[in-house]
Amino acid sequence: MNRVIVLILALTVGGCIDTSLPDLTLELGEGRTDGPVCGPETLQGFPPEQLRVTLIDVGQGDGIWIQTPYYENQQLESRNIIIDAGPSGSVPGTSPGGAVIIDYLLTNGLPPGERIDALVISHAHEDHYGGVSALVSMFDVGRYIDPGFTANSSGFLAARSAAEGDVSRAGGLSQVPAIPELATRPFVQTDLFGQYVESDLLWAADKPPSGNVTDPSGTDVNNTSVAFAIRWGGKQVLLLADLEEEVEQILVDADLAGEIDLTSAVMKVAHHGSSSSTSPTFLSLVFPNQSADEWAVISSGRRTFGGVTLPTEETLGNLKRALLPGHVLSTDNRDDLKEPGTEHGDDTIIVTIDADGTVLACYVP
Repeated sequence: MNRVIVLILALTVGGCIDTSLPDLTLELGEGRTDGPVCGPETLQGFPPEQLRVTLIDVGQGDGIWIQTPYYENQQLESRNIIIDAGPSGSVPGTSPGGAVIIDYLLTNGLPPGERIDALVISHAHEDHYGGVSALVSMFDVGRYIDPGFTANSSGFLAARSAAEGDVSRAGGLSQVPAIPELATRPFVQTDLFGQYVESDLLWAADKPPSGNVTDPSGTDVNNTSVAFAIRWGGKQVLLLADLEEEVEQILVDADLAGEIDLTSAVMKVAHHGSSSSTSPTFLSLVFPNQSADEWAVISSGRRTFGGVTLPTEETLGNLKRALLPGHVLSTDNRDDLKEPGTEHGDDTIIVTIDADGTVLACYVP
């Protein structure tokens, strides 16, 4: 039983809990991405007039739950958006991302059969789409979005089919490819995140920018990713999926040309903290102020690719030079002593933005 369930049970039976923050060196170990621990006020409820972005710790992969603000009636006003569904767990060394996401949603207020307003699968890699079938078997989905590029993947096609079947049964909407079905082009506003949260589609492509569609590399597939900029309380959050340096440079050029403004309070770091993204040039535009409101969050497992462990030291170094100490959080924190495929569930990250612009990022204890 994970620690979130234990905490909720303790609250249910009326026991008093210690609201003080623990010694982070003990609670989080001597990890590379130590940071604040969420207090009870964050864990016990979702207050009105708050945007909440949760990076569910699915091990190596992405699974993001976005809850949009409401004023009076959460059920009617707030939207639940899921971006990516983690891995299936069928690949050796990976975690059962779909099951992890379902457990977290059920534990934190979404009952079985509840409607997920939209499911976005950023691109055709298994650590992003693997949990789709499990997720749609538990919840109804109102909208489904992916970039349109299948990467010749039968697994991705099966995941899309499962999602679109659930959307159809729920009387919902499939928007594939994301361009032009969700937005006519990059840098255009969308309605995906509801009436209170402004959102721009930063990127999506139905074929790689390289043009390689017959035998696409991992980089080719990553560079088709659906990515967003969302805004609430005067603060911006970048959700960059697995975009790599080629598209990152396109975004830099668009910022310098005045087409977009990359300045943000929070960035979901691209490609699990790989060195193929998150250049110093890009970071100088995203985080120009090194302020207390600026945070980087990474969705990663402690997995090694070709001898390189994500997030890389290079990327962490770039981020730590751009941000204040303790403002780089990763779902791989403390995972160095765990076996591959078992590193999920203990480093979920919650980001909150209040209507007055107050920003907090913290680990779920």
